[in-house]
Amino acid sequence: MVGVDGSRAATQAALWAVDEAVDRDVPLRLLCAVDDTSTDPEDASAEKTIRNAARTIKSLGKPVTVEAEIVHRRPVAALAEASRAAAVVCVGSIGFHHALRGRIGSTASAVATAAHCPVAIVPRTGNSATGRTGLVLAVVDGSSATDCVLELSVAEARLRASPLRVFTRHQPRPARPNDTATPSDQRLATELERRVAHWRKKHPDLNVELVSDHNGMLNYLEHLQRNAVPIQLVVLDPRRPGPLDVLLGPAGRAVLEAAGCTVMICDRRRWL
Repeated sequence: MVGVDGSRAATQAALWAVDEAVDRDVPLRLLCAVDDTSTDPEDASAEKTIRNAARTIKSLGKPVTVEAEIVHRRPVAALAEASRAAAVVCVGSIGFHHALRGRIGSTASAVATAAHCPVAIVPRTGNSATGRTGLVLAVVDGSSATDCVLELSVAEARLRASPLRVFTRHQPRPARPNDTATPSDQRLATELERRVAHWRKKHPDLNVELVSDHNGMLNYLEHLQRNAVPIQLVVLDPRRPGPLDVLLGPAGRAVLEAAGCTVMICDRRRWL
């Protein structure tokens, strides 16, 4: 399911979703939500948006079935309801009405926390039409959402035949120079190692490693860029405050746009 509104980011989201639909052998459904306050009674703009998106998808020449729907409902409510029957909901990072403000659109942010399936937020700079390359990054913190994030990250990495890096938000660090990590930090590190070892054993062909030396998520992403390490997907949970706020903020958006990296939020039903 792709939310389209005529913006460049929405078009990139539709292109990004093509391979997802092909790999899963499911139709790609375009959803254009027309607010009840719209002054366009004939839905001409919505129909044009759907036609343009479908034409762009068709130009890829990939074996995907495209379906379309125009609904009279607020975009967030429409996408949240549609997510009940979707494998993944894809939205652009910046909608048409937010493009001039240079920030993550409120629709993308709200859908990320309201959907009933994983949500992919695709940047305008995504390289969707030329294939999927680069590593997948799972952002975890040892909470109850960790298993959900790891499961989705493993599935996406295997789908792409990509390496997986598991980024832990809370690293064991000495309280003072010459001190050792606290028992709670040690337990967290041990538990994360155990969980990663489980996935290594289950999928021995998967290249998965823990990221244990960093100074914050954005610094790590910038480190990858400086070293010409492509990253195509960041997977995290939708709880707030947390990494989602960081990535949807101005600094995070700049990093993601520069990398052409998509953010995927795991299914909230899996960690509630």
